[in-house]
Amino acid sequence: MKRTRTFPLAPLLAAAVAFGTVAAGSPASADPILPTPDAAVGVTALSLVDRDREDPWAPGTRRELAVTVTYPAAATTGRVRAPYLPGTGLPTNGHLDAPVAASGKRSLPVVLFSPGFYMPRTLSTGTAEHLASRGYVVISIDHTGDALATVFPDGRVVPQRMTDSYSEATLRKAADTRVADAKFVIDVVESLARGDDNATQTPLPDGLADAVDPTRIGMFGHSMGGATTAEVLRTEPRLDAGVNLDGALFYGTAPSPIVTEGASGPLLSIISSLHADSPEGRERFWDQYFRTDRGWSRVYAIADTGHASFTDAEHFVPQSVPDLPAFEIPGGLSLGTAPRQEVTRTIDGLVTAMFDRHLRDRDEQVLENPTPQYPLIREIR
Repeated sequence: MKRTRTFPLAPLLAAAVAFGTVAAGSPASADPILPTPDAAVGVTALSLVDRDREDPWAPGTRRELAVTVTYPAAATTGRVRAPYLPGTGLPTNGHLDAPVAASGKRSLPVVLFSPGFYMPRTLSTGTAEHLASRGYVVISIDHTGDALATVFPDGRVVPQRMTDSYSEATLRKAADTRVADAKFVIDVVESLARGDDNATQTPLPDGLADAVDPTRIGMFGHSMGGATTAEVLRTEPRLDAGVNLDGALFYGTAPSPIVTEGASGPLLSIISSLHADSPEGRERFWDQYFRTDRGWSRVYAIADTGHASFTDAEHFVPQSVPDLPAFEIPGGLSLGTAPRQEVTRTIDGLVTAMFDRHLRDRDEQVLENPTPQYPLIREIR
């Protein structure tokens, strides 16, 4: 059977950021390159070392992750804005190491983010900022050795360590590693809540450890990060809800276990129209997924979108720039023709509603019938 190859988004992102640098002029005077969130957000980068696990991509070393934590901020006066990518000088809306705004101890639910194969943790910064402004702590994970480059808080850069990156063995190894990474980050959240000062390798912003609630944890991911989210939801009882953003439900090249076994936790899948209309995807996993008994589940498609529509590329690439024909495949770099702002409004709105329902016990009936509020949406069955 034909395999759909997923093209790395990094070259597109680098070109878009370079375009943004030229358009914005001097980085020192540049405005944030993402939409302004509803409230002030803070951001910090952390190094996390799993001393109980060997790095599968670097035998003989402990598994180390670089993560970015985005959270609601209190005072931001005098705080520097975090860069989108190191070295570009293009700022985000996040204020570096600002004190945390929280309504009380353990008041902030936690959401993990897993990027696509090859991809850095920064590619959903816009959605992370949106969630943080709504009262969530978002932990974006770089899967070291899988991403093209992982930048740690001390400036170290770890390159991709895979050799045959699309072999069956490598894809399964990457999936297993990503799931273990996510579970380790949940361990760290629990350690922080217990007051374990050794949980991170770098200092935390004021109030963060007291504010995180380890009993309310969600996760979302794009592409392979979406498949990772589904598998963590299936196997990890501490995860309360998941959102899959245009992820093919694969484990290696076979259907993910959630396709045949289901999951007790609620899963929202939001996919591109290219993905939704792919006969190959229906044949390989969606049709079987719909026949499997599972908990709360919805699959929605966004009209006229492509695989890259679920990333910050929606903010960088002008609507006038057409997709290249080679990118118009389910796993490619396509952004489609849908209005950029409406696509991000839809994604951020439904992701937030999902976690508001399952981590905050809010009604959020929009999840049952989103089309009146988000007209680009159609349900896939």
